Amino acid sequence: MKNLFTKLALFIFISIMLAMPLQAFAELNDCISDENKKNFIIKIVEEAFGDPTNSDNIVKNDKSYQSITCCRKTDIATTVDGPSSVANLNRGPCGKCEPTEIEGPPNPDTTLTATCEEVMVILSTGGTSMIEGYIASIYTWAASIVGLIAVTVIIISGIQIAVSGGDTQAVDSGKNRIIKSISGLAVLFLSGLILYTINPNFFTK
Repeated sequence: MKNLFTKLALFIFISIMLAMPLQAFAELNDCISDENKKNFIIKIVEEAFGDPTNSDNIVKNDKSYQSITCCRKTDIATTVDGPSSVANLNRGPCGKCEPTEIEGPPNPDTTLTATCEEVMVILSTGGTSMIEGYIASIYTWAASIVGLIAVTVIIISGIQIAVSGGDTQAVDSGKNRIIKSISGLAVLFLSGLILYTINPNFFTK
């Protein structure tokens, strides 16, 4: 069981490290309003996770932590001097990705291309609430994956027992996996209960 907790902790740590590159170089454009830029700390997460809310009225000052999905479009102009790029963020998921035409007469020596990526924009009223909200999002995301894996293992083990044909070794192996999966779900539930007891707002950031 100790090895299981070690692997789970390592998995969560690696997930955080992969999602942590927070960028602030792109212009927010219509992704965030001018009022929100004044009232929130804004960070961009490269690897979106969780379930960001994208309704028009979600970004309000009465929530300490929020996350929304935006599309980062990077226009790249390649000339004889090399490429230059400009990145902008627009609200919502990415659609058709086409480069923005440069004003003025066309230059045959300039090649225009564009890349579009969906990113998660985090808004927070303070550093502490951002850390708490980010950890809560990571926990919820990891818990959903662990729960899905555990339920899948239980189903597969049940099928294995059903078709074992009296093979005691297969039955015992299936039972052991079911017991371990149920134990993992119990630990997951208890951890969520403990976090909720400590901070009832942990899952409602």
